[in-house]
Amino acid sequence: MFIQSFDPRNLQQLRSMTRLPLVQLLEDAVGDPNLIAQYADAIGIAKGLATPEAIQAAHAANLQVHVWTFRAENEFLPSDLQVGGDRGAHGNLEAEIRRYLDRGIDGFFVDFPAIGVRVRDAYISALQPLHQP
Repeated sequence: MFIQSFDPRNLQQLRSMTRLPLVQLLEDAVGDPNLIAQYADAIGIAKGLATPEAIQAAHAANLQVHVWTFRAENEFLPSDLQVGGDRGAHGNLEAEIRRYLDRGIDGFFVDFPAIGVRVRDAYISALQPLHQP
């Protein structure tokens, strides 16, 4: 369970009132992760802000990075992951989520949770060392 807000003042006030992780939601710019880390445990950022550099800077400030929102429709996917010409048809959402996991994100919002869980579980499983009998 997390508490999320776009308003940093809310999170700054809550910092001394709760032990729940606090997430600073960001839509336009990441800003200074070191300042955000003074009152939040994570940032929740729009996909367009989730560059490898931004993720590394957040992690260096001891912030987790949650990305929003992954959608399956072609109109929300990069052109190389779209399938067919219909903007409303579903493309390769799994590949897009994997790209961001490979960048180092810690969590994500997704409109199709079954797909998100499947990709997350496969990603984690691939990271686990093989158990030898």
